[in-house]
Amino acid sequence: MKRRRTQPFRLLGGRFGPWSAALTAGVLLAVVPMSAARAQAAGAPDVPEPAVPTAQGFVASSSPACSTDASAPTALGDPTPQLTAVVHLAAGSTDPGYLRAHFDIQAHQAPDTWTEAAGVLAPEPDGLVTDGQVVTNSVTDPLSEGTLYRMAASTWSYTGNADAYVASPSTASTSGWCYFTVDPTAPLAPKVTLGDPYTPCAADACAAHGGPGVPGSFTFAPGDGDTGVVGYEYQIEEGPMVQVPGSPATVSIAPRARGVSILDVRAQDATGRYGPATEVDFNVAPSAASIGLWHFDDGQPGDHSTPAADTASGTGGRHAATLSGTGADRTALGRRGSGDEALALDGATGDAETDGRVVDPAASFAVSAWVFPTDLTEDRTALSQTGGDGSGFSLGYAAADQAWQFSYTWNDADGAGHVARAEAPGGTERVWTQLAGSYDSVAHTLTLYVNGQPQGSPTGLPATAAAGSTSGDLEFGRGTTADAAQSPSAYWHGYLDEVQVWQRTLSSDDALQDARLEDPDTGSPAVANVAAWDATSASGTALTDSTTGYGRTLTTEGGARFGDDTLVLDGVDDAAGTPGPVVDGSGSFTVSVLVQPDMSAIAGKPDGWTGQVVGQRTADGSDWGVWYRLAGRTDAYDPATGDLVSVPVTQWLLGRMDDDGTFTGVTSQDATVWSPGTENDPVQVTGTFDAQAGTASLFTGYSHEGTADFGPGAGAGTGELTVGKAYLDGGWGSFFPGRVTSVSLWAGAMSDNDVILSNLG
Repeated sequence: MKRRRTQPFRLLGGRFGPWSAALTAGVLLAVVPMSAARAQAAGAPDVPEPAVPTAQGFVASSSPACSTDASAPTALGDPTPQLTAVVHLAAGSTDPGYLRAHFDIQAHQAPDTWTEAAGVLAPEPDGLVTDGQVVTNSVTDPLSEGTLYRMAASTWSYTGNADAYVASPSTASTSGWCYFTVDPTAPLAPKVTLGDPYTPCAADACAAHGGPGVPGSFTFAPGDGDTGVVGYEYQIEEGPMVQVPGSPATVSIAPRARGVSILDVRAQDATGRYGPATEVDFNVAPSAASIGLWHFDDGQPGDHSTPAADTASGTGGRHAATLSGTGADRTALGRRGSGDEALALDGATGDAETDGRVVDPAASFAVSAWVFPTDLTEDRTALSQTGGDGSGFSLGYAAADQAWQFSYTWNDADGAGHVARAEAPGGTERVWTQLAGSYDSVAHTLTLYVNGQPQGSPTGLPATAAAGSTSGDLEFGRGTTADAAQSPSAYWHGYLDEVQVWQRTLSSDDALQDARLEDPDTGSPAVANVAAWDATSASGTALTDSTTGYGRTLTTEGGARFGDDTLVLDGVDDAAGTPGPVVDGSGSFTVSVLVQPDMSAIAGKPDGWTGQVVGQRTADGSDWGVWYRLAGRTDAYDPATGDLVSVPVTQWLLGRMDDDGTFTGVTSQDATVWSPGTENDPVQVTGTFDAQAGTASLFTGYSHEGTADFGPGAGAGTGELTVGKAYLDGGWGSFFPGRVTSVSLWAGAMSDNDVILSNLG
């Protein structure tokens, strides 16, 4: 071992001794820990007590490289690697101290021993630093290729004249050894150059550029003097590893989220080996604001003359939308709920349109709209923009395919028209659904989002595909025929709301955020009450929702009846239902029910029995539901007899039940034990399904019972809504005995706080 010193040092309390047998067990003995208090007691000078260093490793990239896994050591191309760490004093020290880091490098020897290979002080030859400083220095004598090494660092705290020191424990006792090998033939850390619009972060500045979904140019090249590089591998944050052939290589990368992104790049040689990574940080600016936004809440129903204002804050002028003289109106059933309006269209002549082009379809752009269709027997267009040459885009529904579609039309050099489509099976009447389409003019792709989720892989377009940049008006609720006449077509039948347009692509995160429809003041997702049945004072066999304006009727079957301010269900064949769906099961929604189980009937059910209180079916089973389960039984005191009797233990569930009884969703944390001779009190059970987060949350009263992963099932959002029964295994069953006072549903997932506040009230 060779250790360079500018002056002699002595270790307080003793000198360096030879490595002992304990070294083979990984104990670092070259720096014997000694506290400052012990040193002072022994008559040594006053030295602040050091602490274990942090951020130790090898300067193989812009951040220290350190693998604590001996089976996956860091590969270093330099046989004299540069070492780095941050030195520290013990907590509570008020003295800045005189500090160095000491790095000990050990070499692995068969069968399983470690011997000292090198010791390095940093800074050296004559520097001392204070607490929290980064120090670096290189190994002096070249290390051997093909040997497994490990490195650990300790902080040395010196006297003012640097003739004595106290050593901290090493990083081997905290974060572990840094394992590495030396392979001069492996690729070096590559050079990474950022092109427009992004720039690398510097130590004192990190300017934000671009935005989520905005592609940037990144060039990878071999490190100085490196040869034999044939390709690269890169990763953004925790995303997938992407292989890039060729060297040098230039790639286009579109970051997903705003803020500082971390790019790691490794070079690969012809043998398939990768070298150390180069890490580059760059700052992604917030997404550019939309250039068009229409809420349709600036007039009352019956007002056809007031244009819909464009309230976007993005660049460019604003474009108010004028309602057609007939067939277009406003409705009080807006997607943001009470007090909000939407655009209502008759499917024959009604539309709204801007005076001139809003978006340039030759460049990257995106559009979104909340749609509530009332008739999907024909093609329907929610939003379109078509130029005089017939090129442009449309977002809507294709009846023949029974699918949502985002279409892009362009002409080739000979004037022949072409169309490409991104589509997804779907289209459900009388529910709120969010559609978004994104065109990437760089990647030449179309992406369709439904309720914030991308529908399959992007649709590729030819590199020559580009709609005319000079295009027509933005049309709300109608399209244009593909023939030379370009006649209005595919009129929307139903409601449109919250239409938004961007002159950029939508990233996945952007689409999710847009679909959440958050209140700009509170940050809570906006919800619209789309069904509310209150059995108070009701009687007979039918109950119409007279509260929300959507007017759905809940009709009983079997022997079920409305009476005594509740819907009474016997658990045998009683139920109630309404044609559905009421909410889009692939989107976000909330359900709440005030229910009182009939425990005398449930006590006779077998263990594991599950009844559905309220739920919505798919074509072949359960889409989602609020369930009540007999989890088991326990002994309880019967005051009537004075004996212990077996009584049911029950739980609330929120989620989906498969035909075989497999449940997916949330189960209440606490089981309810029935007391003999008593009735359970009514319970307000609320469930929220957050499609953007992919979760379901269950509440009983204002108690949050839990949250679980939950996604849409196959055929979600296609069947009727029922109270008191479920469709399972090809037939109706899971009949629930009890009383139901009220059932309400909302488009949109309430925030946890909003659920708690509503149930507290």
